[in-house]
Amino acid sequence: MKKLFLSAVIFLSSSLFITGFAFASDIAKERGYVDFTNLDSVYGEPKVMVNLNKTMLGFISKINMSDPDAAELISKLKAVRVQIYNMTSDDKPALDLITKVSKDIQTKNWLPIVSVNEDDEKVRVFTKITDDIMDGLVVMVINNKKEKEEREAVFINIVGEIDPAQINKVTESLNIDVDLK
Repeated sequence: MKKLFLSAVIFLSSSLFITGFAFASDIAKERGYVDFTNLDSVYGEPKVMVNLNKTMLGFISKINMSDPDAAELISKLKAVRVQIYNMTSDDKPALDLITKVSKDIQTKNWLPIVSVNEDDEKVRVFTKITDDIMDGLVVMVINNKKEKEEREAVFINIVGEIDPAQINKVTESLNIDVDLK
């Protein structure tokens, strides 16, 4: 019995690893995907981390049948990735990442749609449009408030066909407050 249980655990673990690896390499090939450098080594574990792949988004769209518009929009997405870090230390790595990602994605025909440069806040929002279809959205925010406990770095990447008129429905149904209203 122990051998059967151990074999099942090994099989399931291997399957999940292979599926996760395949997802990571497949999603990286999508037009709307942006690679955010992992800031864990600088800021520690993110205070919020959302990493929904096509399968998980499919489950959510089926669960969310009470709102057919949101369910339809979610079903067209391939990934939703959110990383939010507390910045109790130096904000330079996060600011450098925004600069690096901004330069990189503009060379790949991403369009900047929002840019804010305040003393205590830096915001960049980009979209990727192919054949009149938005297939990627990137939101990067650095909040440099004087109070260290309120300082944070936010990185969001939505991959897949996106209807801008319905983006708030998606974020609300996923309980992600990005305040794009």
